[in-house]
Amino acid sequence: MRQARIKTDYKPTWYHCYNRIAGTKLDLPFGNAEKEQFVRFIRRVSILYSVRVIAYQVLSNHFHILAYAPAEEPDAEEMCRRYKAFHRGKRTLEPDSPSCRIWQGRSRDISWFMRHLQQLFTVWYNRTRPVRRRGSLWADRFKHTLLESGTAVWACWTYIENNPVRAGMVKEVGDYRFCSHGAWLQSGRHPYAGNVKAVALPMLRELFGIKGLPDIRETMNKALSDKECREVPGEGRSLHLQRRVRYWTQGLVIGSQLYVTEVMRRYKPDEAISRHRSAQLKDPSGSILYAWRRLRVTGEV
Repeated sequence: MRQARIKTDYKPTWYHCYNRIAGTKLDLPFGNAEKEQFVRFIRRVSILYSVRVIAYQVLSNHFHILAYAPAEEPDAEEMCRRYKAFHRGKRTLEPDSPSCRIWQGRSRDISWFMRHLQQLFTVWYNRTRPVRRRGSLWADRFKHTLLESGTAVWACWTYIENNPVRAGMVKEVGDYRFCSHGAWLQSGRHPYAGNVKAVALPMLRELFGIKGLPDIRETMNKALSDKECREVPGEGRSLHLQRRVRYWTQGLVIGSQLYVTEVMRRYKPDEAISRHRSAQLKDPSGSILYAWRRLRVTGEV
């Protein structure tokens, strides 16, 4: 029986979303064409939903997305504009219709956003194979981690962007174009600059004193070149990967101990909260974060 997802619909929420394809870790079906198409679908789905994408990473058999879901639903007029733009004018909604009210509720829901994204890509992928493919592409439901605004979001953001370096695909993130930071460095513009300015910049201004997008890029470059993200000589793995990957892929909620407890108290009885011991992880900046981990994990991403 599937468990209900942990979501904080009562307030703005940061999410780290990720999934991998069915098969083994040696199955790497996504080439450049597939990765580029997945990036296009992220952009397209972002037109319909008010969920704000901040960062993404598309690799050979899995993906990561850092997103911000607002607490408020879009008003009826905005929802109608989004719906019409998504369907390229072929479908419309009436502001006072039941369908419009339904889509207003879905618009800020991370589950609907991810479901729509994965379905669109799966249909395209199955249809474009040399031998037409049928059935599910993904190993399971997408997984997600709730992140407290501030240090937890920034640490997860750098973790996401550094994936191709840890995987040994490139030496520098800027050499990989299927991620938000690589696309930013190669084109000179962040793919979701508007979202970064609206919701990430205020957070980073408070956290680091950052004033604008150039400062974010510079701070990210420094974080990605930090020794914590580099390979261990002779081992072919990174300190960053060894010490932290299990939290970013197995954690249900990550942040301060107060934040983790506050979120989980809505889903667990007080007795379970008092018995549970949250895992600790130390961010390279020296900050201590806490993670409520999943009991069962089918695979790491």
